[in-house]
Amino acid sequence: MEASTDAWMVRRGGKRIGLFERISRGWKMTKLGIAVVRADPELMVYTFLSAVFSLVAIGAAVSSSVGLDVLASDPECVGENCGSELVLAHAAIWFVFYLLVSVITVFWNAAIIASAYERLSSGTNPSFSYGIGQAIKCLPQILVWGVIAGTVGLFIKILEGLAHSEDAPPPLRIIAGLASFIIGIAWWIVTFFVIPMIVLERSGVLDGMGKSTELFKRTWGEDVASHVSTGLLMILCILLLFGISTPLMMAGDVGLILGLIILAVGLLLTVLFFSTVEAVSRASLFYYAKTGQMPPMAAKVGISF
Repeated sequence: MEASTDAWMVRRGGKRIGLFERISRGWKMTKLGIAVVRADPELMVYTFLSAVFSLVAIGAAVSSSVGLDVLASDPECVGENCGSELVLAHAAIWFVFYLLVSVITVFWNAAIIASAYERLSSGTNPSFSYGIGQAIKCLPQILVWGVIAGTVGLFIKILEGLAHSEDAPPPLRIIAGLASFIIGIAWWIVTFFVIPMIVLERSGVLDGMGKSTELFKRTWGEDVASHVSTGLLMILCILLLFGISTPLMMAGDVGLILGLIILAVGLLLTVLFFSTVEAVSRASLFYYAKTGQMPPMAAKVGISF
């Protein structure tokens, strides 16, 4: 690992990069992601389809849960313990569909990253089916990673729920809160480049996790800066939407309808846009972590280190 890090340092000019320079480079990665999505807005369709399929899965979970209640209902059953035997069945249903949503998210993120990386590295505009095809080629790894990521994510959410539970003792809430924070940060670091490793390098899940950690150590400042800057830009856009729509909604019935439409459509497009930018930036950061250089596409849009 030390040798590979030294070689990477040579490609960067043989000198270490300071914190502010890392932040600047992370911001440039975000700008590049925005430029790519603006030039190729069909990338947002991947994100949209991910949301649609996830909503379908959630709807199926709700239907299954309600159907289970209907089929297992007993009119003669009364009391607090009535139906308690269904708790595990409901938990199993939601667990399975939670993992399904995780797999769906991983699949479409892989498709975005594959398509974006092709544009970033070669300058070509791949077809919409290209990203899907690349994701399908590593479907077994995606399934495994989706299950692992979903399980760990659910565990972290359980800890977060325990930390905010009024029924839990204060010491347990504090421990759960600290554990969820530490595990969440550690998991984000370890898995930052797992999907690019899977879809671009055809790595296995365990190998991808190991190499993801190594790559993150090289570019930790840029990774964090890009992630934070994307989130801040999305928040600013959402605040702007509220600033535009709120006065309209206070201007009578017509204004209320118009304001709600602007807010709803604006929120949808904003979330789709910046979620896609986040995935594209991940592809850019992966290229940078591997080569120590900006993707070739950056020069075409006037971005350089």
